[in-house]
Amino acid sequence: MALVEVTLSLPDDLVAAVHEAAGGDISAYAAKALRSALLMDAMREVADAGPPDPPPDDVLHAAETDLR
Repeated sequence: MALVEVTLSLPDDLVAAVHEAAGGDISAYAAKALRSALLMDAMREVADAGPPDPPPDDVLHAAETDLR
């Protein structure tokens, strides 16, 4: 996976806390946090969409037949 350099502007108190929590590897820590945020956003979209529509009756009948 290729790496791309980006620049972030953060409040100084946040930088100090992140530096300490990241053990000095802020890039890896930020990547992990951003992946987590993307996953949470995707999960929120799925939850907001509500439950899926029930399958059509013919699909239910086929499934019930297969289970016998």
